[in-house]
Amino acid sequence: MGVLEIIEKKRVGLELSKSELKEVFMGYNDGTVEDYQMSSLLMAITINGMTFEETLNLTDLIIASGSTMDTNKVKGVMVDKHSTGGIGDKTSLILGPVMASLGLKMGKLSGRGLGITGGTIDKLESIPGFKVHLSKDEFIECLNKVGFTECEQTEEFTPLDKKIYNLRSVTGTVSSIPLIASSIMSKKLVVGADYILIDLKVGSGALIKTKSEAVELANTMIDIGKAYNKLVIPILTNMSRPLGDNVGNALEVLEAMDVLKGKTGVLRDLVVELGSVLYSRVENINLDRATKEVKRVLDDGSAYKKFMDFVRVQGGNIDKIELAKKMVPVKSKTDGILKDISASDIGELALELGGGRMKKGDAIDYGVGVVINKHIGDHIREGDILCYMYQNDEIDREELALRAFSIVK
Repeated sequence: MGVLEIIEKKRVGLELSKSELKEVFMGYNDGTVEDYQMSSLLMAITINGMTFEETLNLTDLIIASGSTMDTNKVKGVMVDKHSTGGIGDKTSLILGPVMASLGLKMGKLSGRGLGITGGTIDKLESIPGFKVHLSKDEFIECLNKVGFTECEQTEEFTPLDKKIYNLRSVTGTVSSIPLIASSIMSKKLVVGADYILIDLKVGSGALIKTKSEAVELANTMIDIGKAYNKLVIPILTNMSRPLGDNVGNALEVLEAMDVLKGKTGVLRDLVVELGSVLYSRVENINLDRATKEVKRVLDDGSAYKKFMDFVRVQGGNIDKIELAKKMVPVKSKTDGILKDISASDIGELALELGGGRMKKGDAIDYGVGVVINKHIGDHIREGDILCYMYQNDEIDREELALRAFSIVK
């Protein structure tokens, strides 16, 4: 069956065999299938879904597009973590050093931003000199040296996923559960960790908008993990509001460092929750004891030191990180109580500032973004600064920024 017939078959909602999926997806990987053809199939999948067998077969194909890690070379227990994406989500940059400080090995393959949600690789590239492209040997060397490493997919690691990932972000096919599941699990499985924590973001600022969709995605990934004899631990977390105060690549790196240096709040709380659940499962200890250990390495500076080692070993110079030249305050037009901050609106604002991709191949301005200055429940007076916009142009985005803040009398 040809490519057009396969696309048509999925368009009418029929199940594709592994050989049919291979025809299109591997063809796209080697360049014989065009962007517009793959876009059509991705849209058909987004609309009509996939069976679990199709999703598992696609995961297999993505893994087979590259090679897998030889985990026998890793000294220690390997764990992994993935977030399904959200506004201001920089938990990996904190959790990885925490796990490394506790003696575990966390090696991650991460992606770039999808839609309004940022990507960890984009955040890391905001650090001058940071090397996001690692060979398998370099990956394992960094992992053994520091205990935490993170890099982008390369020709060695799930190259097919990287190509699909870039296309999904600009074709309206980001929110497909089978595509999300196969993308996440292929990256997790190729690394080879035995314990895989999935932070499933749910809400207006996430790829997954409803709890029912999150449960469906969680169950799909658990079943894929079982097929590969891996333990998948899903945790559902709220993404109706931005996670932390900073949204934007360089800004989020700086906030992650602040948490590692002692900053409290919802971001640290989430890291403690995720880390405690993962550590308790690995060490087979109760949650209270695991929580104490996670907090200990955050409080005594061990995790911060690991982060600095991680950046240094991968070539980054944190002292040279740069923010946008203009810091524009956004002031309230009214008095009242800050009832809500819309994660999706903040994400759209960061995108408009240049912190994300409007279309495939767009360059990102790593230094732009938003710093939220007020929190839910705060008493607001007219003229109070709600947030700051970091920007490198002269465009007035005040109205767009104010839309994110819900203030009631």
